[in-house]
Amino acid sequence: MKSIHLISRLFVAGAVSLGLASAALAQSAYPSKPIRLVVPYPAGGATDVAARTLQPRLQEELGQAIIVENRPGAGGNIAMSNVAQSAPDGYSLAMTLTGMLSINPVIYKTPGFDASDFVPVARVSLAPLILVVPEKSPYKNVKELLEAGKKAGKGGLAYGSAGAGGLSHLASELVNSHAASNFTHVPYKGGAPLVQALMANEVAWGLLGTGDVRSFIQAGKLKALGQLRQGRSELWPDIPTLTEQGVPGGVDFDVWFGVVAPARTPPAIVKLLGEKIAKITAEPAFRQRLMDLGGVAPATGNSPEAFANVLQRELAVLPKAAKDAGLQLD
Repeated sequence: MKSIHLISRLFVAGAVSLGLASAALAQSAYPSKPIRLVVPYPAGGATDVAARTLQPRLQEELGQAIIVENRPGAGGNIAMSNVAQSAPDGYSLAMTLTGMLSINPVIYKTPGFDASDFVPVARVSLAPLILVVPEKSPYKNVKELLEAGKKAGKGGLAYGSAGAGGLSHLASELVNSHAASNFTHVPYKGGAPLVQALMANEVAWGLLGTGDVRSFIQAGKLKALGQLRQGRSELWPDIPTLTEQGVPGGVDFDVWFGVVAPARTPPAIVKLLGEKIAKITAEPAFRQRLMDLGGVAPATGNSPEAFANVLQRELAVLPKAAKDAGLQLD
């Protein structure tokens, strides 16, 4: 709750001081030098792809170089704490994703940052988590899978995640909790190893981002039983949501990738960056590029305030879910 209130206060303060900040922005001629866009994961991953897809167009819009800087490690904490401690001047930004600001500060003893250390700018890409099973799995829908989990009892069936404490782990535990199923968690070191484990029938199911599973589903190597979001994604119009299949209670979080800045970044800079990114994400060419990569760009309502509302909703649900699931990492 502390983080929710602090994010809200940042926007109230920003609205009050927008005029002064606009004058300061004009005086400083922002941006006047290259901007760092820090990615908390290695090159080639979905977060990195979102950053590098945005990079060339944002450079054009701002007239300055955007330097994508990969700082992997500690579940993303190294990069996020680095940006949190950077000068709030608009020259250090982070490309982050669902759960980084709402889950990591809860499950790590010393994450080095909190949600209140950042101000949201804009989202770049959305992609639902997909519940997938091996190609020859006997389960035709989510209901059958979850019923099998109940019947097998504790230790009877295993599910895989892309890493202990990550969104796929927590979302899977939410599914288990709401369905009263008893699956055993098996963590893997990323989406690619989990895909391989599913194809080898090591686990019964897993939740993976669209970018990780799209080609395998299209090739018939994995079966998609459901997607975790409030409504069907345009990426997957034929895959029913878990809510449609009777899994209740907030299991409907898109995986989003978005840009955040250090708290106390001048509101006029946040506004400028937000407007530029919103313009880019509404462009047909950019949207098609993301679709080809397995993402959907938010075409409307992509503002710092709208992004803040998304974060507030996460902060109201995911930290408690992480605590209830007993997730704790060093």
